[in-house]
Amino acid sequence: MRQFLEVKADHPDAIVFFRMGDFYEMFFDDALVAGRALDLTVTSRNKGHEDAIPMAGVPHHAGRAYLLRLTELGHKVVVVEQVEDPRQAKGLVRREVVQIVTPGVVVDDDALEPRRPRYLAAVVPGESGPRRAGAGAGSGFGFGVGHLDASTGELRAAWVADLDELAGELARIGPRELLAAGPDLAADGALADLGRRLVGCAFTTATSPGAAEASDALGDLATDGPTDLAADQRELAGRAAAACLRYARATQPTGVLPVARLQLYRIRDALVLDETAIVNLELCETILPGAGSNGASRRGGSLLGVVDQAVTAPGGRLVRRWLLYPLVEVAPIRRRHDAVEFFVLRQAVRERVRRQLERIHDLERLAGRASLGVASPRDLGQLRASLGRLPGLAEELAAGAAGELELPELLRVSGDLLARLAELAAELVAALVDDPPPTAREGGIVRDGFCSIVDESRRLADGGRDAILAIEARERERTGIGSLRVRYNRVFGYYIEVTRSQLGRVPADYVRKQTVATGERFVTPELAELEGKILAAQETLVTREAELFRALVGQVAGRTAALLAAAGQVAAIDVCAGLAELAHRSGYVRPLVDDGDRLEIVEGRHPVVERSVPAGEFVPNDCAMDPAARQILLLTGPNMAGKSTYMRQVAQIALLAQMGSFVPARSARIGVVDRIFTRVGAADNLARGESTFMVEMRETGAILAGATRRSLVVLDEVGRGTSTFDGLSIAWAVAEYLHDAVGCRTLFATHYHELCALAESRPRVVNLQAAAREVGGKIAFLRLIIPGGASRSYGIEVARLAGLPAPVLARSRQVLAALESGQRIADGAGPQLTLFARPPRAPADPPPSVDLPPVDPPPSVDSPPPPVDAITARLRGLDPDAITPRQALDLVAELCAELARGGSSRPS
Repeated sequence: MRQFLEVKADHPDAIVFFRMGDFYEMFFDDALVAGRALDLTVTSRNKGHEDAIPMAGVPHHAGRAYLLRLTELGHKVVVVEQVEDPRQAKGLVRREVVQIVTPGVVVDDDALEPRRPRYLAAVVPGESGPRRAGAGAGSGFGFGVGHLDASTGELRAAWVADLDELAGELARIGPRELLAAGPDLAADGALADLGRRLVGCAFTTATSPGAAEASDALGDLATDGPTDLAADQRELAGRAAAACLRYARATQPTGVLPVARLQLYRIRDALVLDETAIVNLELCETILPGAGSNGASRRGGSLLGVVDQAVTAPGGRLVRRWLLYPLVEVAPIRRRHDAVEFFVLRQAVRERVRRQLERIHDLERLAGRASLGVASPRDLGQLRASLGRLPGLAEELAAGAAGELELPELLRVSGDLLARLAELAAELVAALVDDPPPTAREGGIVRDGFCSIVDESRRLADGGRDAILAIEARERERTGIGSLRVRYNRVFGYYIEVTRSQLGRVPADYVRKQTVATGERFVTPELAELEGKILAAQETLVTREAELFRALVGQVAGRTAALLAAAGQVAAIDVCAGLAELAHRSGYVRPLVDDGDRLEIVEGRHPVVERSVPAGEFVPNDCAMDPAARQILLLTGPNMAGKSTYMRQVAQIALLAQMGSFVPARSARIGVVDRIFTRVGAADNLARGESTFMVEMRETGAILAGATRRSLVVLDEVGRGTSTFDGLSIAWAVAEYLHDAVGCRTLFATHYHELCALAESRPRVVNLQAAAREVGGKIAFLRLIIPGGASRSYGIEVARLAGLPAPVLARSRQVLAALESGQRIADGAGPQLTLFARPPRAPADPPPSVDLPPVDPPPSVDSPPPPVDAITARLRGLDPDAITPRQALDLVAELCAELARGGSSRPS
């Protein structure tokens, strides 16, 4: 227990897996926690005594599975192994910590998703400054945020100005563990709330490295990224990266993390997507009901599930990064389009390249496992096979660009890199057997002819077996005992077995070893000597093969940087070929991306929805937006008519174009978008004590504060979480602000048909509607977006489609008719007001008190009253559907004032 308590003292926040013989044992609170989490039986050590210690254990051979279950539940696990043979130990068996596994630092293939990175993220605060958006920024302000994938060595870091930017960046990273690396961050309720909002993310506190400590942690690590970052921003980002490195290195006492460089980046060097946009646009997971918790099903209904056509695991991880970090510079966007187009136009080349890629294993994680010292012989065999495919891949690409055509930059495989890796491949070919075993314990790793010691030991071990057979044949002939057998077991080694009936023929030089039921067992000096040689040869063989294997792993680890570079090139080729495959199969076209402000899509389609309907049934729609003329597209129409699909498809097409993909349309021109904002759907945030309306207003406020002229804003039903008049007022003011103050391209869907009047006073507002037709009392959704504003929402017909009972639908129609005509509801309920009309009151009722707005200019008392028939003529010439509520109230006030001036005159 002393050994256990020493380890526990060093790792009080972890569960200790303590190796004892064939079991990993856990004690004290560790046993209670693991027992509940893993459904284990908790027993006790010193049972029946006052000092009984809770204890739970799992078999050694199944320990990895239990360990991974604990980390998936958010626990940190320390693995303590026996590091000497118990048979040779004097006193206590020596044990050491060999690995620490945390939710964010996992290198076991069984726990890693092949197509998704597993990130550890760290947040380091500035010494002072704002935590909220809009508070400004300066020296020491904001946060450093870094993230590390220990399985591949990917290390990136950035500076963010405030908590809102931090929330968006963490949503894009999607870490499995978040380090709050600062003296006050653990108690920072806002940051802890961010950690809770990240699905499947553990929240851990850590010490923040100072500038000197960060420099030591990063060492001579190569650093890439913008050279014009402010010094304080670069320092904060570097400290966050160092926090990740220090924490992860502490978990691998026997290995070296495969980190080759630190990539610094600016948040706004890519199209910015906050957590709301990522969820609402269903970029990585679907939010459709019924998708369940299964990761594959949630991913399959997302945009990533459509665009990820990569055939390698690194390609799958890279396409996810391209999707979440679309470019904002035109030149690199077009370079990606060039690479995709190369494969679109050359189907045969694409198919051959993809066949080559299918046979290339995960170079990133294979290099990482070698660097960490946990690679298996089978891992090296996969690496050898993958390196052997690289020259063929390069040849296929070069052949596809034969003639005057130049191979796009993204598709070039470095010749120098291939040459360096060819040396490693040759070493692995020479050293490894054709089919390496899954582990190094049993030997059988090294190829014949690679090492003379291995060859000699293997010859002795194998030849010894031949010698045993020769001894058996000779002794049968010498003794005349035809049933004589030379056998082996672990207790006695080699022996000669003679049946009871033949014991009389046993020679005098046989030494009796054991009596058994069927006879007796003997040894001879010759057999004993041969056994010693065989066992020594086998031990030498196993030891030497283990030494050579460790040396091979070291050679691979020494080329980590080159392997990661090759993996990056392979992944980029894979992504481009996969996007080309998607474009070819689904009829996508190359978009024109430029620095202008226009966004024009002809016959655009929703990339996900079109896959869920029969071929040819999805109805495409156009979209034309221009901040100078068609800035805000105000979209009205009934539910289920396609408004949300239309808005999401526009945003997704813009995003696809800037990530480098072709797009689902007949043609598309995309002026670069710097941010995509969405306000879609409504939900309570019970954990933060916020209502649906509060969530809606927070998201809308963030849009108004953060949008620029180059942003794309998608607003769906702003203001629906409160009363009709409040909601309409807010929606109206939001639309005006986006038009007058921001000037960004905006898609604004609403059921407030009164908003259509904005097009009269705001020149860049354009009314569109989702077309629907009522045929035979039933509604038909045409899925077309056409000019003009809708006058009806067909809500009752949608309710009928949803299955509301017939009596409820009939009553709804009665109430709607009464409201639209301004009449009292038939069952005697109090009068209901519509937006335009006030229901008639009985003569006995006192006149209502109404605060009317002043009429400008006020009528003069000296002016002659207007003729009453003139007022009648004005009313007859009025189109009630063409005026707003405010205009109607102004008109009523004006006419009342004119009638008051005219006394009791009546028309003749």
